[in-house]
Amino acid sequence: MTQASEETETGICEKCIGNRQFAEWIVRNGHKGECEFDSTHGVSDGVVSLEEFAEEVDRYFRETYQLGEEYMYATEDSDNPSYDTYGEPYEDILANDLECDARVLSAIVDNLPDCSHRDIAKGAERFYTDENYEPIAAAESRHQAEEEDRWYEYRFAYQWGEFCEIVQYQRRFFKIKELLDDLFGKPEEYEGGAIKPVYALKAGQKIYRARILDDQFTFDRLTQNPAMELGAPPRDKARAGRMNVEYIPAFYAAFSEETAIAELRPGINDQLAVGTFVLQKDVRVFDFAAFSRPDSDWKDLRVHTRYEFITQMEDEISKPLRSFEKHREYIATQIVAEYLREHFNCDAVIYKSSMVRGNKTDNRNIVILDRGVEFVGAGRTLVLASHDIRDIGDIIYQISPGIPF
Repeated sequence: MTQASEETETGICEKCIGNRQFAEWIVRNGHKGECEFDSTHGVSDGVVSLEEFAEEVDRYFRETYQLGEEYMYATEDSDNPSYDTYGEPYEDILANDLECDARVLSAIVDNLPDCSHRDIAKGAERFYTDENYEPIAAAESRHQAEEEDRWYEYRFAYQWGEFCEIVQYQRRFFKIKELLDDLFGKPEEYEGGAIKPVYALKAGQKIYRARILDDQFTFDRLTQNPAMELGAPPRDKARAGRMNVEYIPAFYAAFSEETAIAELRPGINDQLAVGTFVLQKDVRVFDFAAFSRPDSDWKDLRVHTRYEFITQMEDEISKPLRSFEKHREYIATQIVAEYLREHFNCDAVIYKSSMVRGNKTDNRNIVILDRGVEFVGAGRTLVLASHDIRDIGDIIYQISPGIPF
């Protein structure tokens, strides 16, 4: 190309763009030529073709902006939510970022590289559309803020998950109390408010414990000593459970006969012995279900300083487990049971049954923790008031819609 032709070449010059960053890019990558948009700009060493500049603008825009994400908002005129997207049209963004007049902007927009009609016919999607666009940094900042809000809202559930991870896979004997102190807080925090998660369960309270009759546990054996047969197993036969380790017995019961039976997951035609036990003295309990009672006033609940902790831990403590998960998953709740006994001076733990939902019956379980003495008998915590035999005639499953494929 001759010197004369170079001098007559036209394009967009640095004076067309008010944004210093882009104007300097034109100077660095430009050549001598005339501005095709404004003759008063004259001949300049900073001129690039419109196509070149549009490619640089496209690179900048794609690295800086994304399609605006949808958000929901409410209006006074409707009970239904409305939706909009963050950001603004890309033409408005470029007009503001480039600081150029409408004629220059229109030419740049027309030359922005995008899918061809052939590409679109093959299934490709255009990048530049009529939708709104927002800065990628703004979206990431919003996501981070939302994640921080979500973490704070569910912080106790996350802390519990971290605790379970530690005791299941890292350590079980060192620096564990510190983790639980941080999670549970101080015992006195639970003693205020109209509804207290830590309280004395009064003497006279009935609780129920069931056992399936089989070849080992027969009707004749039951009638010989019902209090012993329906009570907690002796130390040498105590198996690990949700709130106790092997060889340290605990008395598992429920606040309704239906819940006690459901916890055993019996089959049709199974026979069960159900014992009705009565507390002979007050016991101090930690009640994870304290805030989910149907007759509770939500105003009394939410003002409690440990409301969020209890509501998040309620499902974590009582979540259903499959048989192959129990050995591992019980480690955390077993440690918690000992922690509540030793540091909260609790005699028992109450939690929702994973087998009974709804409020048709009292679906709470109770575990009376080991204090080194028998659970049932004269002068003990419990006495057996009566026992009955129940036949399982039917089992009803409530099916919820699954996730569609």
